[in-house]
Amino acid sequence: MEQQIQSAVDIALSGTADPNLKNQAFQFIEQIKSTQEGYNSCVEILLKSSSQSVNEGLKFFAYQVIDEYIENLSDDQLFSLNSKLFELLAGYITNDISDPIYLKNKLAQIFAKLFRYVYLTVYPNFIKDLHTIISSNNQYALDYYTRIIIAIHYEVGDKFVNRNDNLLERNTLLKDAIRANDMNSLVAVWSNILTQISNSPEILNNTLTIVGQYISWMEIGLFVSNDFINSIFQFLNRKDQRNITCSTLIEIISKKMKPNNKLELLSLLNLTSVINSIDASEDDLDFDVSISKLVNQVGIELLIVLENDPTLIIPVQEQFVKLWPLVLNFLSHEYDDVSQEVFSFIQQYLLLGKKLNALVSVNLMSTLLNKVILKMKYDDSSDGIDDEEDEQFLEIRAKLKTFQDTIAVLKSDLYLEAIPVVINESVFKNVNDWRRIELGLFELNNFSESLRNNLINLPKNEINNSKPYMIFQEFLIKLINSNIIIEINHPKVQIEFFEIIVKHYTFLTSQSNQQELVIRILEIFTSPFGLTNENEKVRLRSWYLFFRFVKLTKPTSNDVSFVELIIGKLRPLLSIKAELPTTDEDDDVIDNGNFNNQLYLFESVGLLISLIQNNHLSQKLRFIDLIFEPLFNDLEQCIRSSDQDKTTQPLIALQAHHSLMAIGTFARGYDHDQIKYSPEVIAKINNAAQVVLITLENFSKHEIIRDSSRFAFARFIPILKSQINVHLTKLVSLFLAANNLKISELSDFLSFLGQIVHNYKNDESMYQLLNNLLTPLVNKIYEILATTGSDDQHIISDKYQLKRAFLNFLSSIVINNSSSLLVTETNKQKFPEIVTGLFEYAYDLNETTVSKLAITQLINIVNIFGDKGKISDKEDKYGQSLPAIDGIEEFLMSKVTQLSFELPFQKQEFDLKDAQYRLMGQEIALLLKTFQQRKNDEFTNYLSNYLTNMGLSQDLTNDFCTNLVSSDIKQFKKYFITFVTKLKGNK
Repeated sequence: MEQQIQSAVDIALSGTADPNLKNQAFQFIEQIKSTQEGYNSCVEILLKSSSQSVNEGLKFFAYQVIDEYIENLSDDQLFSLNSKLFELLAGYITNDISDPIYLKNKLAQIFAKLFRYVYLTVYPNFIKDLHTIISSNNQYALDYYTRIIIAIHYEVGDKFVNRNDNLLERNTLLKDAIRANDMNSLVAVWSNILTQISNSPEILNNTLTIVGQYISWMEIGLFVSNDFINSIFQFLNRKDQRNITCSTLIEIISKKMKPNNKLELLSLLNLTSVINSIDASEDDLDFDVSISKLVNQVGIELLIVLENDPTLIIPVQEQFVKLWPLVLNFLSHEYDDVSQEVFSFIQQYLLLGKKLNALVSVNLMSTLLNKVILKMKYDDSSDGIDDEEDEQFLEIRAKLKTFQDTIAVLKSDLYLEAIPVVINESVFKNVNDWRRIELGLFELNNFSESLRNNLINLPKNEINNSKPYMIFQEFLIKLINSNIIIEINHPKVQIEFFEIIVKHYTFLTSQSNQQELVIRILEIFTSPFGLTNENEKVRLRSWYLFFRFVKLTKPTSNDVSFVELIIGKLRPLLSIKAELPTTDEDDDVIDNGNFNNQLYLFESVGLLISLIQNNHLSQKLRFIDLIFEPLFNDLEQCIRSSDQDKTTQPLIALQAHHSLMAIGTFARGYDHDQIKYSPEVIAKINNAAQVVLITLENFSKHEIIRDSSRFAFARFIPILKSQINVHLTKLVSLFLAANNLKISELSDFLSFLGQIVHNYKNDESMYQLLNNLLTPLVNKIYEILATTGSDDQHIISDKYQLKRAFLNFLSSIVINNSSSLLVTETNKQKFPEIVTGLFEYAYDLNETTVSKLAITQLINIVNIFGDKGKISDKEDKYGQSLPAIDGIEEFLMSKVTQLSFELPFQKQEFDLKDAQYRLMGQEIALLLKTFQQRKNDEFTNYLSNYLTNMGLSQDLTNDFCTNLVSSDIKQFKKYFITFVTKLKGNK
């Protein structure tokens, strides 16, 4: 059997064995693991391994078999295994057999698992036998011993392992037995090992780990004798052990104790003195991190003492006096990895300081604030450009800022005195150091936030007139007028300057020299410091911030020459060069070029031109031409190129798309605050609309051109108003004629048409346009919805989105008093199909939002056409002239009634416990109530007959109809939900 196991393991581990043979080996191995014979053979293999060489793979397999089989053994078998394993271990030690670490750890794991089963009843001398084995201080014995003791902790004492109640109870019994029988001897052995510093580093490290593990549930008095503690402290000066020693000391002081006892322990250990005595001459970052962690934990434990017993404030304060110099020293460490380790103590100390004022002294807070501010400055070794490094620093800075903010709350006078000094000395002292200036800007922004969030606790109505606010204003004006910032060529300073200016734009409106300040800022924006910056990150960010500033401040100017100067600086940036997207190594699409950022500039220019006073109309028109002409020429070139070179069509179409988007974005910028447009400006936009249509006509097969054309027209609407209708007919016909129209495009187009309905609901010519459009539009919608591809989840999703868009479009027609569009002579043939479609959508519960929307539109239909088929909307100026819709009442009455009861009762998924279905149930209730209010007794009688024919008792039928008539809408919604719930529950 042993030879068979050997062969099977060899084959299983072989990289060249025949796959069939390998499969047979695996099957044999699995069989071995589950049989008594296989277990016995593996024990024998291991016993032989103490005196003769055994393959490592075979030995590990044998360990696995025993590990998995232990739980199947009887007490006698456990006793036998225990004897054999100790025999095996003794053999390894005698013969100096040194296995790889993974094999040692696996054997230790088996010993620990066996310990669980034998220690309480089968073999209580387990630990005593271990101690007998190591009595000679043999290094092999000590190595195995420490590994086994560590493994026992993971089995019975590790609090981070989730265990069921039975295992927790068993582990409690095991720990009680260890404490009663072997605790003293265990601690004595560990102490002895630690005093023998000639032991191997691995043994010493393992023993220190053991102390840290076991102290949480053993008697601490055994560990804190002078001899034991001193033997631990000595390792703080030994390179191989000092990091693990810090972890052990952290575990010792973290042991749960009463406040007085914990304070006594911390005083006894006197760790602050111990740490100060350590030889720190060696440059060891890992050790600095470990010591910083230890200092942090000392502080945390003192805070826990104080939180649990505030009467101990005086002796705890004495400890803090010793501790804070260490904390501040580590906070100032050149490496953030070290500094961060004391953050949690500082944070909790400051939070507790809000409750216990005695903790918050001016001297301490002043020192801490200075250290925090210095730590928030970029390190001298940092260039501030590396994104990954910068992200890590900003995370640390954010934490430091919370300390600063808390100090502002605790000692506002100190904060208000210190921060302005930092800002002034960092930004305005002619120091050519980007790091200092960046820190000053950062603190200036913080100062503003502290005032806005009122960290200094002023009466809210006094903040804007307070001295701190006046100081901030002075700084901001000084910053705007200073040349120091402009002369610093660093992206961090440049971006932060613009961010601060845009963030505080409202401040400018309250200044008497507002116009001068705005002009100054615009000059800075349009300098090489901003929009034309050589650094791409700054340049692109400033484009957006420039747009935000112009939009927020709306700088009206009579100085046309200044606006011309700005436009002159911007024009080179408005040159568009399309670049086709590419894919990266993960096949993700990457947009090339900066076109999306350029659009901010087009919108900004549009806004700036629109803000020129109307008495300078000729200049406004000239500026519009300066922007439009290159775009028009570009589109003309695209059209010519598309006829000549078919191979570059995608790039040409993208170039045309960009130009169309730029035209529309310029128009969006020009339109603001519902200003009145001169006929000349309208003529310019009218001409732009014509250019867009010509482009669309030439590139109608390209989705991106259709999208950008629709985008541009949506931005023309507020300027052209009713004049746009001369263009819309062609836009719509070109759009609907596209033979490759996507479902998502049609959904977006319906949203665009909804905007048209809303903006032009009183325009007769637009009404006629929509009247002519509706039937072909509905045909297009139904044609696309009827296309195949029902198994494609993406297409299914797009179709539901199209249904939602169509239903919202119908809602827009009704809300904007244009319901007559649905039943004009042109469209009345389509109306029955639309209404039938609403019922079809309502029954489809695969997408509840569509179903609910359909029910809502049915409510609208009932409201509009539910009384004798005539349009009831008095504000629909075409509705009264149209004839009634024959048969609509009877059709709606029948279908609405069926829907209202079939949907909740016949659809199993209609569960009113689900919020979506509950909302749908309420919409059904509103649908019934709406019909009842329209038709009164006629509907109630019809409904009563329907319910009776469906098998509902007369009492329930009467009760339902009575509630429908007598309840208001809110009451009936509640009644209907209860009615459905009860009846479905009785099924």
